[in-house]
Amino acid sequence: MPTEATTLDLDLARQVLAAQPFARLVGTELTEFGDGAATLVIEIQPEHGQQFGFVHGGVLAYAADNALTFAAGTVLGPNVLTGGFTITYLRPAQGERLRIHATVLGATRRQAVTHCDVYAETEGEEPILCAVAQGTTRRVEKDLAPSAAADAAEDPEFDDDADFDDEFGEEQDTFETDEFPIVTVGPDEAPQLPPTVSR
Repeated sequence: MPTEATTLDLDLARQVLAAQPFARLVGTELTEFGDGAATLVIEIQPEHGQQFGFVHGGVLAYAADNALTFAAGTVLGPNVLTGGFTITYLRPAQGERLRIHATVLGATRRQAVTHCDVYAETEGEEPILCAVAQGTTRRVEKDLAPSAAADAAEDPEFDDDADFDDEFGEEQDTFETDEFPIVTVGPDEAPQLPPTVSR
């Protein structure tokens, strides 16, 4: 687990969320933060919809991304950025609000793997699980002021060729894949493709 204690509490984490213009646009609220977990709530608005009247998948993906990163921030500290995540849509989202709950599955000093569930809720009804996501969040060594965040891609910690520490603090080597030769085929040497199968 991380050796650096978190310096965020719920009130400060809410200030971080409020500093995100996109979160303000969507109407995101942080209702739980701490001990490896975070919960976001979004009141569903007509502007969140797609052409069939369900919540747009982009809203669900944004919500999952943010919840995953806030959960990781409870163990990695405030200077974190998403390293990547995947989301699976299970059911269309509709109702009064989205509730997105994320938990840390495991963490090292520099990164955390988190999971989240996205629920659509309507008062008096059972919540409906609409999507699940899992992602990796990385701790950034420098202070993430707006100008520093813009330079995050230049940070050696995000360099794919950089070494990293595993959970035991031991340095691991990165491995480069073999380079494949480029093969060019002339117009008279086009490969034979299998015949098309009609159904």
